[in-house]
Amino acid sequence: MRGKRSLFALVVGSVLLLGGIQEVMAEFQFDIGINVPYVLGVKTEDDNVGDTLDYVFLVPDIKFNYLHPVGPVKLGGGVRLWTFIIQSLAYPILTAEAELGRFVLNANAGGGLFMFFGLYNSLQTGAVFIPEVSAAYRLTPGFSVGTGLLLVFAPEAADISSFGYMGTVFGRFTIRPSN
Repeated sequence: MRGKRSLFALVVGSVLLLGGIQEVMAEFQFDIGINVPYVLGVKTEDDNVGDTLDYVFLVPDIKFNYLHPVGPVKLGGGVRLWTFIIQSLAYPILTAEAELGRFVLNANAGGGLFMFFGLYNSLQTGAVFIPEVSAAYRLTPGFSVGTGLLLVFAPEAADISSFGYMGTVFGRFTIRPSN
């Protein structure tokens, strides 16, 4: 029950924060990525079951964010969609992004509400928290390459010290429609 209250407080606080920021320069941003996982695993209190992958597979993703410049950082919220071609998953995210020259540092966290579509269609809630950090090098204004780490915390399924992880390298196209 405590996990659901915390998740509810996070969502309500985030909505109030985003609603309270009235920057005129807010912008939409679409990121279309192709991820190649290089390590997958599960870390528990007693063990770390994970390994580098001997094979390559592609995991497409799309992020849609509405970002507000706050000093050198852009803050906002949106939706993250992962697709495994025959099954896809979307969930809300909060994002912080900073550009340091040609480098782009990004952190986002999401979860709580999940929409599955494809072979299995469902809208579900759950105390699942998915933070991610990435660093990318912008080769052109609309394309970057980089690496990231995604974690999955599911306290209802395992104790709080257990989590899943995935390290990726990616290519990402960024589209910023003009307002």
